[in-house]
Amino acid sequence: MTGATRRPLLSLVLVAGVLCLLPSSGFVGSPAAQLRADSRVVARVGAEYTERQSPRDADIPFDAAAATGATVDVSFKKRPFGILRYTPGNGDKGAMVQEVIGKSRYPGDPQGQGFAAGVKGGWVVKTINGQDVQTEDFNTVMDLLDDEVADPRFSKSVALALEKQGGRKAQPAEAPMAITYATIPGYEWKGEVLGADWEPAHR
Repeated sequence: MTGATRRPLLSLVLVAGVLCLLPSSGFVGSPAAQLRADSRVVARVGAEYTERQSPRDADIPFDAAAATGATVDVSFKKRPFGILRYTPGNGDKGAMVQEVIGKSRYPGDPQGQGFAAGVKGGWVVKTINGQDVQTEDFNTVMDLLDDEVADPRFSKSVALALEKQGGRKAQPAEAPMAITYATIPGYEWKGEVLGADWEPAHR
């Protein structure tokens, strides 16, 4: 075999070797690349769900039945209300506001309703459309509110969570919705007040 013949063959071998060394996941559309992309999506949604539902160090345990202090009436014209997070009281009874979106982006912004109405962390949901829910099961209160901003159980990524709990505990209350909040005398809320520059963590 001549030197001229060996050179093309050597080049061909080198190219083949380089291609073999390249990871298959590097090619667009390969199963490995798609799996990694899907994993990132699942991880992001899962992390958001977990973060939204998880308690915070600043959350102070409370008894919803103890919310016998001052009350505030608020009317929400439509969902979502702009309340990001509630927590259950002792025994998973009742619901306390923990985080409210800290701005209204434009007049009539539904996600700015809580902010515009002055809803504050530490307020316990007392009634919904006249129905006393102060010591109802937490999931019942969440289902009545049916506020997708606050309750990610109805997201496609966590649909199984709703199935696991046996379906809805209550049908969503009709909007416009009249909600009465009550305070707990002597209770010191230490949650986070979201400012006007707040943005969702996943954005």
